[in-house]
Amino acid sequence: MRFVNRSLALTAIAIGTALGAITRTVQAGVTPLQINGVAKSLVWVKYTAENEFKKSTKLRAQGIVLNQQGVVMVTSALFPPVLPLSYIHHLKITLPFGRMKTIPAEYLGRSSDGVMCYVKALKPLHLPPLAIKHPVEVQLGQRVYSIGRMDRTFAYKPYVGINRVKILLRQLRWEAGVEVFGLTNATSPVYVMRTGDFAGITIPGTGETVELSLLGHSGPVNISDPLQTGIFLPWASVKNYLQDAPLRRTPIQTPWLGTMDSTGLKKAVRKLYHIKPMAGVMIGRVIPGMPAAKAGLKSQDIVLTVNGKPFSHSPLPNFMLAAFDRKILACKPGMVLHLGVLRNGTKHLNIAVKVTAQPLSGARMPRYLNRKLGVVVRNLAFFDLYNRKLPQTQKGVAVSLIRTGAPAALGNTPLEPGYIITRINNKKVSNIKQFAKLLTADLKMKNARSMVFEVINEKGNTAVCHVRLN
Repeated sequence: MRFVNRSLALTAIAIGTALGAITRTVQAGVTPLQINGVAKSLVWVKYTAENEFKKSTKLRAQGIVLNQQGVVMVTSALFPPVLPLSYIHHLKITLPFGRMKTIPAEYLGRSSDGVMCYVKALKPLHLPPLAIKHPVEVQLGQRVYSIGRMDRTFAYKPYVGINRVKILLRQLRWEAGVEVFGLTNATSPVYVMRTGDFAGITIPGTGETVELSLLGHSGPVNISDPLQTGIFLPWASVKNYLQDAPLRRTPIQTPWLGTMDSTGLKKAVRKLYHIKPMAGVMIGRVIPGMPAAKAGLKSQDIVLTVNGKPFSHSPLPNFMLAAFDRKILACKPGMVLHLGVLRNGTKHLNIAVKVTAQPLSGARMPRYLNRKLGVVVRNLAFFDLYNRKLPQTQKGVAVSLIRTGAPAALGNTPLEPGYIITRINNKKVSNIKQFAKLLTADLKMKNARSMVFEVINEKGNTAVCHVRLN
């Protein structure tokens, strides 16, 4: 059997597509001068993700220059929400032309819905921001093209993808879909064929699943080419990303009400309660102390309107929930939403809920590394305690990372990532500062051969871990 290098084969397909697309684009009235003009606002962002134990990987993606201050927008896939900011090293912007100069940069943050991230050059880029002229909303069947840059293997050369809009779908945001491998890489501007009007920004695609037969066995294989995507966000979904770009590091401010596990209304429930509008969300868990609980919203309440209007026109429960979430994500912390609520199937209420920012995740908590034990801990986050049904007053630190083969990972009852440490050698632990102090003092003891940690596991049960020091 003959095998070929898959990445090279896919790259060859991408190059062939790009060259053919450029020819068709020129025939459609778009000149290489226009293509190169847009490409001047496209750069590549790269950095090294390195944890406390020096394990690292290099990441890069295309970005768009947004303003003269050197702010660049990239897909949030480059900076996953679970990635601690302390793991971002050697962040740079590559100018993909001439000598391919690199400019040091800083991470600014992400959009409130987490779709896009922003970085800022620490030195002048001397590049034109992307010009947004005549933005329009695309239509089904419309031909569109996108302009991107190849990766460093091919010297970041500009390339073009052409396709036709095959689907318009609105869930958390509007999305437009074309054929797989139909457009250029993620975070590429998209334009309407013929008119050249700005249509949107590409986002990462999932690739195409095909059946391949190898050695007599067949199975589904996902083929994903990072240089080709089939999804883009139209103007209605991207205008805020482009217009509200931060100029300095901004804390994550994801709006939320403080509810979990809500669901769209099924047809049977709507029929039972005689609900005619196709907008309805049944509230799941209401988190104590959060905005929804303070406003009086209860589990099993059915939200029918937001600010006096239905929020969905789809009979599908998932689309109802997505439309409701979209209303919340469109808010800023401090805004008040007036929810029309049906309680117990009979009582209609109007409940005013003040939107706040979602509590920070564990990835944003301060961290501490002890090399002798080979363990990394961090301060507790809201969901560490809520998911275990523990009070928010609970003290301790969360085990974030353990080095393979380190003392903390050995023995019959080792520490494990996800544990909450509440005591060291029967001494209470409050936070990483106190943890470091207690641990350092105990490790300095001459006859110390082991340490005892009292922990709470991910199910909320208490356990004891014995860690040997030699």
